Amino acid sequence: MYKPRLFDLQNSVDMISSFKGYENNIVIDENAFSFTENMSSDCYPVLSPRNKRFYFSEINGDKLHDLYTKDMVLYINNGKLYHGGKDLFDLTFPEISKERRFVSMGSKLLIFPDKVYVNTEDFSDCGSLEARFESEVGAVCVMCKADGDLYEGYSVSSVMPKNAVNGDLWYDTSREPHALKQYSESVDMWIDLAETYIRINCKGIGKNFNQYDCVNFVGFRDAGFYGKHIIRDKGDDYLIITGILEKEVIITTPVSVSRRIPDMDFVCESGNRIWGCNSKTNEIYASKLGDPTNFNVFMGLSTDSYAASVGTDGNFTAAISFRGYVLFFKENCVHKIYGQNPPYTITTSYIRGVQKSSHRSLVCLNETLYYKSPTGICAYEGGVPVCVSSHLGNEYYSEAVAGACGNKYYVCMSDKERKRHLFVFDEEKNIWHREDNINIKEFTRHNCNLYFIADTGDTNQMGMIDGENPYGIFTGDFTKRYPEDDFEWCAESGLWGLSLPENKYYSNITIRAVGEKGAKLQVYFEVDSNKVWVKQIDKTVDKTGSFTLPFITPRCDHLRIKIKGKGDIKIYSISRKVESGSELNV
Repeated sequence: MYKPRLFDLQNSVDMISSFKGYENNIVIDENAFSFTENMSSDCYPVLSPRNKRFYFSEINGDKLHDLYTKDMVLYINNGKLYHGGKDLFDLTFPEISKERRFVSMGSKLLIFPDKVYVNTEDFSDCGSLEARFESEVGAVCVMCKADGDLYEGYSVSSVMPKNAVNGDLWYDTSREPHALKQYSESVDMWIDLAETYIRINCKGIGKNFNQYDCVNFVGFRDAGFYGKHIIRDKGDDYLIITGILEKEVIITTPVSVSRRIPDMDFVCESGNRIWGCNSKTNEIYASKLGDPTNFNVFMGLSTDSYAASVGTDGNFTAAISFRGYVLFFKENCVHKIYGQNPPYTITTSYIRGVQKSSHRSLVCLNETLYYKSPTGICAYEGGVPVCVSSHLGNEYYSEAVAGACGNKYYVCMSDKERKRHLFVFDEEKNIWHREDNINIKEFTRHNCNLYFIADTGDTNQMGMIDGENPYGIFTGDFTKRYPEDDFEWCAESGLWGLSLPENKYYSNITIRAVGEKGAKLQVYFEVDSNKVWVKQIDKTVDKTGSFTLPFITPRCDHLRIKIKGKGDIKIYSISRKVESGSELNV
């Protein structure tokens, strides 16, 4: 006769003592979390919240924008440029709708699209990168020598002069183009002068320009020249350019001379040149060597400016100097510039480029370039980019803004509902965390600190990512800073128990933690994805110790745990006793 037998339930105890970060995927490791709020990898393998941020009490306002760093932190507030907390009165930026791009070149800070500069060693040296002169009357144009001395006593005819003596000058009109020739007795010939010049006399015409500037002339057609020319020499009241004149020309109508910089969507500095690109013309530009004011100097020298067209489709989305190369990104490719001087070589690689409106996501961290592509966060070392954001799941993010500090890449992005999220990637530990919904508009790294401007809803506020470990000495406005209030943090696990096919009980769940005085901790359970979170504990944790949750779960297929807190708590381990049951949920 058959006798039923009762088998002992199989029991197992395991412990999680190494906590990973945010993994927003269907199946994740049991020591990772499907959702996090304000968590950090600073104390890895311990589970802990992030450090408090600091905010600067006197740096705020609706017109606070455009954050950058050079030798000090710079920003624009109420239309004024601030450098280390000191406003530079000579430069104003009333249009806050413009997104500005800052470039450092030597001691100068260049600001686009305003096309202005300021010398951070001498604040009185500032102004426009472009220059323009307009006359109220006209100008007098005469042919001259390279030093500006006028040619005198030359004859003008289409027939060779007779009875010439050594050094005589003849303006030959017998052919086009006309030429100025000088007689040489030694060879008994009229020899073309290699180069002739035109001196343009007008009060104040040369004050705003420099020698070897490329400028555009308007109103000089009567003198036989117009358009772009190189200034060979200058004085306050004259300019000298290469050219030839039959006779003195007096211009009675107003004239203008201007030095222009092309409109550029994105700019960077590399090799002591300013590089930029324009999506409308699909062109790439480089300034003259060491001269950010000239982009049209083409004299056949190694110091010349540079311009080139590219044939790829789409708009440029970002530009950066990386490992000695200049990179111009589009969404589906990158153009890399090779060479030390013109003519440069441009190569095109069809890779995941920078997502449109995510140009501020380009950040170099520990020799690797990180950026937001249309499909995720990419790490680029010069070849094929690698996606490092698989833990963020299949969510679509855009409008990325990023910064780096230590071994961490901070990126704030918008989801499909345009809600902002701040994520942090720890490169060394290969761990992601989601911090919160702060709307960070800009980052800048200075003196080992990461600063940001955030839209708080009421105003824009400047802050520091890690206010508990500031580096350096703060002066000016930066001394008046305060920490944020205690914040809530949270970590939700993935599904526990998927590796065991049977239903099971969870009992004797023990958490070992340490907390600062007054820190609060709450623990919740959810069984079989029923969307009902049941609170199991709500207590103050102010010393190191272990506590066992009083709840034994009903028989279930799987379990999720949520840990919430406020204040500084570090969780060292979670141990679980699992009792296996049958396939039946009875």
